[in-house]
Amino acid sequence: MKNEIYEDAYKKSNHFSFGKNWQDFLKTLNNEKIEEAKKSLVDFLDGEENIKDKTFIDIGCGSGLFSYAAYKLGAAKVVSVDVDEFSVACATHLKEKEGNPENWEIKKGSVLDSDFILSLGRFDIAYSWGVLHHTGDMYKAFDNILKLMQNDSLFYLAIYNKFTHIFKGGTSETWYKIKGIYNNSGYLIKKIMEIFYSTYSIFLMLLRFKNPFEYIKNYKGNRGMSWHHDNIDWIGGYPYEFASIQEIISYFGKKEMYCKNINAVDGLGCNEFLLIKK
Repeated sequence: MKNEIYEDAYKKSNHFSFGKNWQDFLKTLNNEKIEEAKKSLVDFLDGEENIKDKTFIDIGCGSGLFSYAAYKLGAAKVVSVDVDEFSVACATHLKEKEGNPENWEIKKGSVLDSDFILSLGRFDIAYSWGVLHHTGDMYKAFDNILKLMQNDSLFYLAIYNKFTHIFKGGTSETWYKIKGIYNNSGYLIKKIMEIFYSTYSIFLMLLRFKNPFEYIKNYKGNRGMSWHHDNIDWIGGYPYEFASIQEIISYFGKKEMYCKNINAVDGLGCNEFLLIKK
């Protein structure tokens, strides 16, 4: 699967920037979304005690929301990393709201840059939700993140599922092509595709006898996103890679990482893995 490296691609004037989408999202951030972020960390990491007084690195921090959640949960040190300057600005905004605490660092850099990763040190918890499949080389990204780990370190990873059911939202391969078209189109075509995808999503809800108005109103999406921002993030999310659960478990098993917990999806969403360094 051939992908352009994200940090090269997003510099293009018409290419999707995750950070710009996150900046729009921050305008809607409230206490409820912050509490949801904290709860999701605590639930998947098996308790607040596994975060409090631990070192935490957020690779591809996006809005900075989960770095913020880890800080509020008492992490001893938080490091937020992103290659997108708009995402760095988002995380910086949240850090400034807390009075620029010394134990929260924000760094601009690429997970594909081995020297940069080595400069960050080692951590108790590495967190990367729905990010590494957009780097353009997710397996290199996996290998680099392993350099941040020490014995008993936890790696909370979310990666797009490899999906082949054409009648449940399309296949991963089909979406790879659609995302490529979107990101190589101008503003007008992008807006038309966004409207079409939102309409298509509502149509699928109606087919499943869901009330789309209630669903959108009460939506609590990936990493706290609204339904609207999640749709843009999905259709614009490129480069785009994916893997089956077995592929991920097998890959990390060879790297001496044991899978402690899985939250699986039946569709095009992200499978979540909690991996522990043996």
